[in-house]
Amino acid sequence: MIYLQSNNDNIPYHFDTACALYGAIDMGLDYKLKTLEDVCSGKYDMLIKNNLFVGSVEFMKEVFNRIGLTDIRVPRNSNRESKIITLKEAKEISKSEDIFIKPIEIKLFTGFVLDKMIHASISNISDDTEVLSYKPFESPIVSEWRCYIRNNEVEDSRNYSGDFKISPNYKYVESIINENTDFPRCYTIDVGILESGENVVVEFNDMWAIGNYGMDNYLYLRMLRERYFEIIKNN
Repeated sequence: MIYLQSNNDNIPYHFDTACALYGAIDMGLDYKLKTLEDVCSGKYDMLIKNNLFVGSVEFMKEVFNRIGLTDIRVPRNSNRESKIITLKEAKEISKSEDIFIKPIEIKLFTGFVLDKMIHASISNISDDTEVLSYKPFESPIVSEWRCYIRNNEVEDSRNYSGDFKISPNYKYVESIINENTDFPRCYTIDVGILESGENVVVEFNDMWAIGNYGMDNYLYLRMLRERYFEIIKNN
């Protein structure tokens, strides 16, 4: 059985959950729609280890927490050098130089280059929040692609920002995959193509926390399922 997050009107919680639902239909799999409140109630605790749950990051964190699993993530956020600092420290640094930041807490906000501008995405975030900090790329990013990795192969690739006509160098992507021998069987690599033509890793993400940027629904669901049960098995 697949338990998909729904809202109180019994429809899929968001687009990605709907993709998983249609993937289940395509594959002839049974599914049920359940709210975050349903999971929080504890009624489904005994089903978590043997059935797939799909939903928002908040929903999935609650699912994993119900069976004692916390802080599930890929081994590294990027192949670039980074430091863990507070948001307050990052703001101080940004007064003299730009700095790329991403929250330690998964999906608390989307990573971005912090500069002297006011950024609404962090206006309500505590200054004590820990973030990963990086030096910005020396050349502007002109195109960004999300590569979906399954069993050390590029299963799909989708443009999500910039010029869709500029594609990644997949030999470069393969070289990054070969470096990630300790990564799970399903994850994503966000690849940026710089104005200079260089390919770079923007970030890695764990499949359980990733949306569908246009891949076939059945494939999206399959990758979610494989990663979910890998997490259950390994923990």
